[in-house]
Amino acid sequence: MNAGRAILKTMEFSHELDVLHNYITQSKMPVRKSDSFDKQVILLEEAQGESAFHSTYKKMKKVNLLSGLFALPVLLVVAIAAIYGRYINRGYDVFGYFMDHPVLYIVPAALIVVTLALALYHSALRRKLYGRIYPELKRKLGMNAA
Repeated sequence: MNAGRAILKTMEFSHELDVLHNYITQSKMPVRKSDSFDKQVILLEEAQGESAFHSTYKKMKKVNLLSGLFALPVLLVVAIAAIYGRYINRGYDVFGYFMDHPVLYIVPAALIVVTLALALYHSALRRKLYGRIYPELKRKLGMNAA
């Protein structure tokens, strides 16, 4: 995601948070206000006796953490190999060493595939969360889609 798109998304979430705060104030809902968009939606959802947003949000966070945990060993292997080949033993053929030991490139490749699958799942959860569950909650609350 480029910087411009990230700023635009942040502004959209900020605007939506303002819309939620205005709704809470105008409807005099007994829901405390939060500075976090996601937390505010969760609080509104709990007031409605529902949990779809919260459960999907928790699942999305777990998937994000898992993808980081699977990507970390790959990053470490690449960093160690780069540092060793560049600074510790300049004459050593790190690429040749990896080619002679298939587990050193098969395991990281499998971890990259798992990380990519988790990233796709995270993206699907994010689309579901903000593209379907949140608009449905707004509809149930009687808010106009903004």
